[in-house]
Amino acid sequence: MARSSVFLRVVLAHFMATTGASNSTVSTNSTLPAHARFVSSPNSRGTLDILWSSLFTIIACTWTVQHLNVPPQRNTCRPGWQGSLKWHTQRAFTNVKWMLITMIAPEVVIGMACYDYLSAKKNLRDLEEFASMDGVPWTLTHSFYANMGGFVIQSDIPEDSPGQTYSSSRNSHSSASVRGIRGHVHKANRSSIPSVIFGTDGEIAYHTPYHLTGRQIWQLRKIGILSSLPQVSEAELKDRSKSDAFVKSIALFQIFWAVVHIIIRAVRKLTISQLEVAVIAFAACAVVIYGLHWSKPKSVEVPTTILQYEGPIPQGVLELIKGRHTYIGYLLKADDSRKFRHGSPIRNDATENYLDSDAGFWVYPAMILGAMLFGGMHLWAWNFDFPTRIELLIWRCGGVWTTVWGPSLILLGLLLGRFEQFEVHRIVIIQILTFCYIVARLALLVEGFRTLFFLPDDAFISTWASEIPHVG
Repeated sequence: MARSSVFLRVVLAHFMATTGASNSTVSTNSTLPAHARFVSSPNSRGTLDILWSSLFTIIACTWTVQHLNVPPQRNTCRPGWQGSLKWHTQRAFTNVKWMLITMIAPEVVIGMACYDYLSAKKNLRDLEEFASMDGVPWTLTHSFYANMGGFVIQSDIPEDSPGQTYSSSRNSHSSASVRGIRGHVHKANRSSIPSVIFGTDGEIAYHTPYHLTGRQIWQLRKIGILSSLPQVSEAELKDRSKSDAFVKSIALFQIFWAVVHIIIRAVRKLTISQLEVAVIAFAACAVVIYGLHWSKPKSVEVPTTILQYEGPIPQGVLELIKGRHTYIGYLLKADDSRKFRHGSPIRNDATENYLDSDAGFWVYPAMILGAMLFGGMHLWAWNFDFPTRIELLIWRCGGVWTTVWGPSLILLGLLLGRFEQFEVHRIVIIQILTFCYIVARLALLVEGFRTLFFLPDDAFISTWASEIPHVG
């Protein structure tokens, strides 16, 4: 540990020397008093102190806020250690990918969190009546769990069936059973399926297990295929979660400490680093995400089976619950209407296409407000010290563009939307502006770290906030 610390100090000192910084390394060591009963914290802080506290807070704002949907199961990869390695690698890649997305564009996560919350609230209203009739608990956590693909339909298929999808015959009369969480079995009511649903052309291929959404559970319960909502308590769902209120509270306390620390420095007119300004921006977005996802289970790996078929899922059931998802990009959408993805694990950027216009409508306004919040925070450093005039202009331009990017796209859409001949040009312009937006975000992130080595002297004066327990 000591060797690694020395090595890191040497690397930082070399970096500062190559950038031309004067007095690149200053020692703050002091002689300890003899027989001291209590030694106060030093009245200074080092570059590494700023770096570590900022990094940990950014990680708390980008890693711990992730509440990803239920991932693909182990059967999606081939057996053996190679399949296991691939499966674990894919899961790790998904986590890292969404952490990077949160670092570059936290407003995307804010938009999806807003959709998750509003969609779960609507699903809760739809299923409360059935839950009361069935005598089972159903809370906002249940709706979150359902919409993240936590409840599935299992179907027994031949072992030699290729892949992870199975196309069932619409004339299938396989018997079915509903397996409750407590282990009891109910017979499925096949006669309740409308006959017109069986009269479709072609067959529907589906993923096994079939991941349901809250809307699909409501449809199955309403038509009677699902005779009762699952008997699972909120405590059981939280037990499946890999996080709890205590862990979230620790992360939120670190964010709170960073905010208090920077406010104290501002009141005392001490220099605040650009990286710490970025931390405040991440913290503001993280608090919003935490609030929207507070009741959503975190890092659930194994879904809950609520319906079990002894054979393939009947086509009538598949027709009843089939739907389409749209995927949120950086303002752009793609859909899977031409792909057979029925029942596949729900992507983390997916929104469901059904009569949930309220939740879908608020995705983009939430993203735009999140972008304005994040970019606006960086404007605080408008008159901060920068190594060069060019870097100051880069920071200002990046902060302004990330703040006005969303409103400018709305204005552009309103102006060009009136003329059909400009439709193609509008899409190209939106893509160019969005690319510039990503570049501006990366520039702000890089400048936040680079300016650590060009801070004024009073940036290294510590405050009483360093006495508050924190990680850094």
